[in-house]
Amino acid sequence: MSTSYTNTLKLGQPAAGDTGWGDVVNSEVTAMIEEAIAGRVTINTWGVGSDPANTHILTSANGSTSETRPAILNLTDTTSDIAGGATGILIVPNNTKLYSVVNGTGHSVTVKTSSGSGITVTNNNSILLMIDGTNVVEAGRYLADAKMRTLETEHLATMNRYKLEATSTEIQRIQEEMRDAADHTAMMTELAIRNYVNATGSLRRSERIYPWANAGSGVYGTQPPSIAVAEDQTETVATFDLQGSASTILQELDLTITGTVQRSGTLTNPAAASCIIRVQRKSKGATGTSIGTVAVADAQIGGSNAHWYSISVSGDQTGKIDSFSYLDDAADGASKKKIQNATYDDGTNRTTIVYDNVASSAGLFSGTGGTVYVSSSGFESVGTWVTAIPYVPDSSTEGLNETFSISENLPVDASGTAQSTKRSVTLPKLKLVPDSGGAGDIEMRVQVGAGLSSAKGQYTFYVLQVDQTDITRTY
Repeated sequence: MSTSYTNTLKLGQPAAGDTGWGDVVNSEVTAMIEEAIAGRVTINTWGVGSDPANTHILTSANGSTSETRPAILNLTDTTSDIAGGATGILIVPNNTKLYSVVNGTGHSVTVKTSSGSGITVTNNNSILLMIDGTNVVEAGRYLADAKMRTLETEHLATMNRYKLEATSTEIQRIQEEMRDAADHTAMMTELAIRNYVNATGSLRRSERIYPWANAGSGVYGTQPPSIAVAEDQTETVATFDLQGSASTILQELDLTITGTVQRSGTLTNPAAASCIIRVQRKSKGATGTSIGTVAVADAQIGGSNAHWYSISVSGDQTGKIDSFSYLDDAADGASKKKIQNATYDDGTNRTTIVYDNVASSAGLFSGTGGTVYVSSSGFESVGTWVTAIPYVPDSSTEGLNETFSISENLPVDASGTAQSTKRSVTLPKLKLVPDSGGAGDIEMRVQVGAGLSSAKGQYTFYVLQVDQTDITRTY
């Protein structure tokens, strides 16, 4: 009897005409086919005997049980042969074959041929591998197609509804990539999506402020309290916080004030009554912030007697300038000037700033190249109240330190009493950016000054509507 063996599964092949070959078929063919299709072998030695360190080379035998033939390779390391932190290596024959690999070694194990490339199977994971005759590859390319680029299970330590932790930098990379609109393949988690929305959305809040502290015996029924501002007097009618965070780029503030402008005494003709509104923020930092250098030097606007000057700086700097901003040629603000407005021209890629020089003499920036500093707290010391720049400036606003004014022309009745009614006035929108003291909430207050300077009038304050938009991203 003469028996030969196949190259891959090493199955017995009795020669034609052989007699007595039943035992050979049973032991060297039938049993071996079952082992190749459904057999399981445990590999538990690494770097033992002639095998290199951390390595196991599958054994092969003709017509008898061997490590290369079973369909399932169960990898263990109960004797801790694989060095701590090392990756095990399993060497398989370079014959074509399928293996289902179960890795329970406590380490990653690379399955490869002796001279070809292989696949690394992480601990506590299973994978179906194929030997193509040269290299070990994934059967069906499961990992390459489904893992969302490079996501290996050892990189994930904890993932639940609120928390995502990692033992490597891979999760940080994925979180950063998912913020890139052009990358549609990076992994998205609930935490990353929530952070993305918080970082790019706008938050809005509204509140109505009544002077409840003024409630006393004069308040009756359902009539809310009020604050009476006498002529030549100034009262703080409301204080509140604009809520911001480290993501805040700017705040938009809408105010609606409800009250009554009045005149006292006996009059013979219709009379004008007026009051001023001061909107103020509390300084968090006195030092200015650079917005670049002068690209176009001072240009006087409106003739030789005008106090208005304009300069230009490169880029869009409007996001750093708000309704409270001053500018200077030094960070300390020793020669600060009020900024009236700033506009950006994308054609020239420059921001033009108009400021009040206070006098018609030479402005701050007679030449180009000088650094321009701005402060949304008027370069004032921490804790100082800074009034928003007048919406429509005139000769009186400099001395009165006002933001807006409310004026009424009141009719007079037959007895000479000025007639007035309660009304709401929506004030123009104010813009606020974080000052040099850092991001976060901004303390605000609103004051009413009645009949100041040469004007006449009183004011009764009832309620202030505050609408805030916290903008965390602009385009």
